[in-house]
Amino acid sequence: MINGLILSKNRSSQLRLLLESVGLNAPDLFNEIKIVYTSSNQDFAKGYEKLKSERILSNLVWEKEENFVQDFLNALKTCETNYICGMVDDCIFYKRLASKQQNILDVLTDDVFCFSLRLGLNTTTQYYMRPKEKVELKVYEQSGFFVKWNWKDWSSKLNYGYPISLDGHIFRTKELSDLSHKYKFDYLRQWEGVIAGKCREETDRHNMAAYRQNVLFSLPVNCVQDPPLVAGQLHEYTEEELNNRYLDGEVIDLEMMEYAFQNVTWAHNEFPLMFKKI
Repeated sequence: MINGLILSKNRSSQLRLLLESVGLNAPDLFNEIKIVYTSSNQDFAKGYEKLKSERILSNLVWEKEENFVQDFLNALKTCETNYICGMVDDCIFYKRLASKQQNILDVLTDDVFCFSLRLGLNTTTQYYMRPKEKVELKVYEQSGFFVKWNWKDWSSKLNYGYPISLDGHIFRTKELSDLSHKYKFDYLRQWEGVIAGKCREETDRHNMAAYRQNVLFSLPVNCVQDPPLVAGQLHEYTEEELNNRYLDGEVIDLEMMEYAFQNVTWAHNEFPLMFKKI
Protein backbone atom coordinates (compact mmCIF):
# COMPACT_ATOMS: atom_id res chain seq x y z
CA MET A 1 0.00 0.00 0.00
CA ILE A 2 1.08 3.58 -0.67
CA ASN A 3 0.59 6.64 1.51
CA GLY A 4 1.20 10.18 0.33
CA LEU A 5 3.19 12.86 2.14
CA ILE A 6 2.72 16.49 1.07
CA LEU A 7 4.83 19.35 2.42
CA SER A 8 3.19 22.76 2.10
CA LYS A 9 4.04 26.33 3.09
CA ASN A 10 1.86 29.39 2.41
CA ARG A 11 0.33 27.81 -0.69
CA SER A 12 -3.18 26.62 0.07
CA SER A 13 -4.35 27.63 -3.42
CA GLN A 14 -1.73 25.52 -5.18
CA LEU A 15 -2.26 22.69 -2.71
CA ARG A 16 -5.95 22.78 -3.56
CA LEU A 17 -5.07 22.28 -7.24
CA LEU A 18 -2.89 19.28 -6.36
CA LEU A 19 -5.62 17.68 -4.23
CA GLU A 20 -8.22 18.25 -6.92
CA SER A 21 -5.92 16.65 -9.50
CA VAL A 22 -5.39 13.63 -7.22
CA GLY A 23 -9.14 13.17 -6.99
CA LEU A 24 -9.53 13.39 -10.76
CA ASN A 25 -6.46 11.55 -12.07
CA ALA A 26 -5.15 9.38 -9.21
CA PRO A 27 -8.22 8.63 -7.07
CA ASP A 28 -7.09 5.15 -6.00
CA LEU A 29 -3.34 5.70 -5.63
CA PHE A 30 -3.11 6.64 -1.95
CA ASN A 31 -4.54 4.94 1.09
CA GLU A 32 -3.96 8.12 3.08
CA ILE A 33 -2.34 11.49 2.43
CA LYS A 34 -0.64 13.34 5.26
CA ILE A 35 -0.22 17.09 4.75
CA VAL A 36 2.45 18.76 6.87
CA TYR A 37 1.80 22.48 6.47
CA THR A 38 3.00 25.79 7.84
CA SER A 39 1.98 29.44 7.54
CA SER A 40 4.08 32.57 7.98
CA ASN A 41 1.12 34.82 8.86
CA GLN A 42 -2.58 34.73 9.70
CA ASP A 43 -3.76 35.23 6.12
CA PHE A 44 -1.93 32.12 4.97
CA ALA A 45 -3.31 30.25 7.99
CA LYS A 46 -6.82 31.28 6.94
CA GLY A 47 -6.14 29.80 3.50
CA TYR A 48 -5.40 26.40 5.02
CA GLU A 49 -8.46 26.54 7.26
CA LYS A 50 -10.59 27.31 4.20
CA LEU A 51 -9.05 24.39 2.31
CA LYS A 52 -9.65 22.01 5.21
CA SER A 53 -13.31 23.01 5.26
CA GLU A 54 -13.72 22.13 1.56
CA ARG A 55 -12.95 18.42 2.23
CA ILE A 56 -11.81 17.86 -1.34
CA LEU A 57 -10.55 14.35 -0.49
CA SER A 58 -11.76 12.03 2.25
CA ASN A 59 -8.39 10.46 3.11
CA LEU A 60 -6.46 13.55 4.26
CA VAL A 61 -4.61 13.88 7.57
CA TRP A 62 -3.57 17.44 8.42
CA GLU A 63 -0.55 18.17 10.63
CA LYS A 64 0.60 21.68 11.44
CA GLU A 65 4.37 21.95 11.23
CA GLU A 66 6.11 22.87 14.47
CA ASN A 67 9.67 21.86 13.64
CA PHE A 68 10.38 20.88 10.04
CA VAL A 69 13.12 18.30 10.65
CA GLN A 70 11.35 16.57 13.53
CA ASP A 71 7.95 16.62 11.84
CA PHE A 72 9.34 15.35 8.53
CA LEU A 73 11.30 12.52 10.13
CA ASN A 74 8.32 11.58 12.29
CA ALA A 75 6.03 11.48 9.24
CA LEU A 76 8.38 8.97 7.62
CA LYS A 77 8.86 6.89 10.76
CA THR A 78 5.17 6.65 11.63
CA CYS A 79 3.91 5.99 8.10
CA GLU A 80 1.86 2.81 8.31
CA THR A 81 2.33 1.64 4.72
CA ASN A 82 5.33 -0.05 3.13
CA TYR A 83 5.56 2.64 0.44
CA ILE A 84 5.39 6.41 0.58
CA CYS A 85 5.08 9.02 -2.15
CA GLY A 86 6.54 12.45 -1.49
CA MET A 87 4.88 15.51 -3.00
CA VAL A 88 5.15 19.27 -2.68
CA ASP A 89 2.25 21.64 -3.03
CA ASP A 90 3.03 22.90 -6.54
CA CYS A 91 2.70 19.42 -8.07
CA ILE A 92 -0.21 18.46 -10.29
CA PHE A 93 -1.41 15.10 -11.63
CA TYR A 94 -2.07 16.24 -15.18
CA LYS A 95 -2.77 12.80 -16.67
CA ARG A 96 -4.88 9.91 -15.38
CA LEU A 97 -2.89 6.95 -14.09
CA ALA A 98 -2.82 4.09 -16.54
CA SER A 99 -2.85 1.31 -13.93
CA LYS A 100 -3.82 0.40 -10.38
CA GLN A 101 -1.70 0.80 -7.26
CA GLN A 102 -0.67 -2.84 -7.25
CA ASN A 103 0.72 -2.63 -10.78
CA ILE A 104 3.10 0.11 -9.65
CA LEU A 105 4.18 -1.92 -6.63
CA ASP A 106 4.83 -4.93 -8.86
CA VAL A 107 7.33 -2.81 -10.82
CA LEU A 108 9.16 -1.87 -7.61
CA THR A 109 11.32 -5.00 -7.70
CA ASP A 110 14.45 -5.44 -5.57
CA ASP A 111 16.65 -3.65 -8.12
CA VAL A 112 14.46 -0.52 -8.21
CA PHE A 113 15.13 2.31 -5.74
CA CYS A 114 12.00 4.34 -6.52
CA PHE A 115 9.10 4.79 -8.91
CA SER A 116 8.89 8.23 -10.49
CA LEU A 117 5.56 9.76 -11.41
CA ARG A 118 7.27 12.88 -12.79
CA LEU A 119 9.58 11.16 -15.31
CA GLY A 120 9.12 9.04 -18.43
CA LEU A 121 10.32 8.63 -21.98
CA ASN A 122 8.69 11.95 -22.81
CA THR A 123 10.50 14.07 -20.17
CA THR A 124 13.47 14.92 -22.37
CA THR A 125 13.53 18.61 -21.32
CA GLN A 126 15.69 18.70 -18.21
CA TYR A 127 15.28 22.43 -17.53
CA TYR A 128 12.27 24.33 -18.81
CA MET A 129 14.22 27.58 -19.20
CA ARG A 130 16.39 25.83 -21.80
CA PRO A 131 13.75 23.90 -23.77
CA LYS A 132 15.99 23.21 -26.77
CA GLU A 133 18.41 21.18 -24.66
CA LYS A 134 17.07 17.63 -24.77
CA VAL A 135 18.22 14.40 -23.12
CA GLU A 136 16.86 11.10 -24.40
CA LEU A 137 16.24 8.37 -21.84
CA LYS A 138 17.81 5.04 -22.75
CA VAL A 139 16.01 2.26 -20.93
CA TYR A 140 17.05 -1.29 -20.36
CA GLU A 141 13.54 -2.66 -19.90
CA GLN A 142 10.07 -1.77 -21.17
CA SER A 143 6.97 -3.66 -20.17
CA GLY A 144 3.43 -2.54 -20.78
CA PHE A 145 2.97 0.95 -19.35
CA PHE A 146 6.35 0.91 -17.56
CA VAL A 147 10.06 1.53 -18.16
CA LYS A 148 13.20 1.02 -16.09
CA TRP A 149 16.65 2.57 -16.35
CA ASN A 150 19.94 2.62 -14.42
CA TRP A 151 19.95 5.98 -12.64
CA LYS A 152 23.58 5.54 -11.57
CA ASP A 153 24.58 5.79 -15.23
CA TRP A 154 23.33 9.39 -15.23
CA SER A 155 24.71 12.53 -13.65
CA SER A 156 22.80 13.64 -10.57
CA LYS A 157 22.46 17.03 -12.32
CA LEU A 158 19.99 15.41 -14.72
CA ASN A 159 16.49 14.31 -13.70
CA TYR A 160 17.10 10.73 -14.84
CA GLY A 161 20.01 10.47 -12.39
CA TYR A 162 18.23 12.04 -9.43
CA PRO A 163 16.04 9.55 -7.54
CA ILE A 164 15.71 11.64 -4.38
CA SER A 165 12.90 14.05 -5.06
CA LEU A 166 9.72 14.87 -3.18
CA ASP A 167 7.73 15.79 -6.26
CA GLY A 168 6.20 12.50 -7.18
CA HIS A 169 8.61 9.71 -6.27
CA ILE A 170 7.44 6.54 -4.54
CA PHE A 171 9.93 4.98 -2.09
CA ARG A 172 10.09 2.08 0.29
CA THR A 173 9.09 3.83 3.50
CA LYS A 174 11.58 2.15 5.83
CA GLU A 175 14.47 2.59 3.41
CA LEU A 176 13.81 6.31 3.00
CA SER A 177 13.19 6.77 6.72
CA ASP A 178 16.41 4.97 7.67
CA LEU A 179 18.45 7.08 5.25
CA SER A 180 16.84 10.30 6.43
CA HIS A 181 17.38 9.56 10.12
CA LYS A 182 21.02 8.66 9.51
CA TYR A 183 22.23 12.06 8.28
CA LYS A 184 21.90 15.63 9.53
CA PHE A 185 19.95 18.27 7.61
CA ASP A 186 18.19 21.51 8.49
CA TYR A 187 15.85 22.20 5.55
CA LEU A 188 14.28 20.42 2.59
CA ARG A 189 16.82 21.28 -0.11
CA GLN A 190 19.63 20.22 2.19
CA TRP A 191 17.84 16.93 2.84
CA GLU A 192 17.58 16.31 -0.91
CA GLY A 193 21.26 17.10 -1.48
CA VAL A 194 22.52 14.98 1.40
CA ILE A 195 20.34 11.95 0.71
CA ALA A 196 20.90 12.15 -3.06
CA GLY A 197 24.63 11.85 -2.49
CA LYS A 198 24.44 9.16 0.17
CA CYS A 199 22.01 6.92 -1.70
CA ARG A 200 24.52 6.62 -4.56
CA GLU A 201 26.97 5.15 -2.08
CA GLU A 202 24.66 3.12 0.11
CA THR A 203 22.06 1.46 -2.09
CA ASP A 204 22.53 -1.41 -4.52
CA ARG A 205 19.17 -0.59 -6.09
CA HIS A 206 20.60 0.90 -9.27
CA ASN A 207 17.36 1.27 -11.24
CA MET A 208 14.44 3.68 -11.31
CA ALA A 209 11.04 2.88 -12.77
CA ALA A 210 8.30 5.06 -14.24
CA TYR A 211 5.37 5.12 -16.59
CA ARG A 212 6.30 5.41 -20.26
CA GLN A 213 4.84 8.92 -20.02
CA ASN A 214 4.90 10.94 -16.83
CA VAL A 215 1.63 11.71 -15.06
CA LEU A 216 2.78 14.54 -12.78
CA PHE A 217 4.78 17.73 -13.03
CA SER A 218 5.41 20.84 -10.93
CA LEU A 219 4.28 24.41 -11.56
CA PRO A 220 7.07 26.56 -10.06
CA VAL A 221 5.33 29.92 -10.41
CA ASN A 222 6.72 31.01 -7.03
CA CYS A 223 9.10 29.76 -4.38
CA VAL A 224 8.62 29.47 -0.62
CA GLN A 225 11.81 27.58 0.18
CA ASP A 226 14.79 29.22 1.84
CA PRO A 227 17.32 29.37 0.26
CA PRO A 228 15.13 29.96 -2.81
CA LEU A 229 14.91 27.89 -5.97
CA VAL A 230 14.47 29.28 -9.48
CA ALA A 231 10.75 30.02 -9.91
CA GLY A 232 8.43 32.55 -11.45
CA GLN A 233 10.78 33.26 -14.34
CA LEU A 234 8.09 33.14 -17.03
CA HIS A 235 4.78 33.53 -15.24
CA GLU A 236 5.07 34.65 -11.64
CA TYR A 237 2.19 34.41 -9.20
CA THR A 238 3.28 35.22 -5.67
CA GLU A 239 2.00 33.08 -2.85
CA GLU A 240 0.38 36.22 -1.39
CA GLU A 241 -1.54 36.90 -4.61
CA LEU A 242 -2.79 33.32 -4.92
CA ASN A 243 -3.74 33.15 -1.25
CA ASN A 244 -5.69 36.41 -1.43
CA ARG A 245 -7.54 35.26 -4.54
CA TYR A 246 -8.40 31.99 -2.80
CA LEU A 247 -9.69 33.78 0.30
CA ASP A 248 -11.84 35.89 -2.06
CA GLY A 249 -13.37 32.73 -3.54
CA GLU A 250 -11.19 32.37 -6.65
CA VAL A 251 -9.32 29.12 -7.36
CA ILE A 252 -7.05 27.76 -10.06
CA ASP A 253 -9.24 26.07 -12.67
CA LEU A 254 -7.98 22.53 -13.31
CA GLU A 255 -10.24 21.97 -16.30
CA MET A 256 -9.16 25.20 -17.98
CA MET A 257 -5.51 24.30 -17.38
CA GLU A 258 -5.75 21.44 -19.86
CA TYR A 259 -4.25 23.69 -22.53
CA ALA A 260 -0.92 23.21 -20.70
CA PHE A 261 -1.15 19.42 -20.67
CA GLN A 262 -0.43 18.82 -24.35
CA ASN A 263 2.90 17.41 -25.56
CA VAL A 264 4.49 17.45 -22.10
CA THR A 265 8.29 17.03 -22.21
CA TRP A 266 9.23 18.18 -18.70
CA ALA A 267 8.97 17.55 -14.97
CA HIS A 268 8.73 21.29 -14.17
CA ASN A 269 7.29 24.17 -16.17
CA GLU A 270 5.49 27.49 -15.76
CA PHE A 271 2.23 28.47 -17.42
CA PRO A 272 -0.30 31.27 -17.18
CA LEU A 273 -2.82 30.09 -14.60
CA MET A 274 -6.56 30.08 -15.24
CA PHE A 275 -9.03 30.86 -12.46
CA LYS A 276 -12.69 30.38 -11.60
CA LYS A 277 -15.02 31.52 -8.85
CA ILE A 278 -16.36 29.04 -6.30
